[in-house]
Amino acid sequence: MKKLSASGAIGLLLTMLIIALLFIMLMPSIKSSGGTNLDASPIKQESLEDEVNQKLNEIQNMRNQSLNINHENY
Repeated sequence: MKKLSASGAIGLLLTMLIIALLFIMLMPSIKSSGGTNLDASPIKQESLEDEVNQKLNEIQNMRNQSLNINHENY
């Protein structure tokens, strides 16, 4: 049988180890740069909550009006 050298496999394993270490070290910067980051958003949380509350109030008012109209018709 022919003996094969293991230098190729060792080199591949070392390369994979280096890539894995780089990935682990760069993971926080990848997370912070990708996607939407709501903490750094220019929209303030309070103004967003106010807008949502206003929309909910409008929906509730329309619902009440609809119920009143239906109640008057019957």
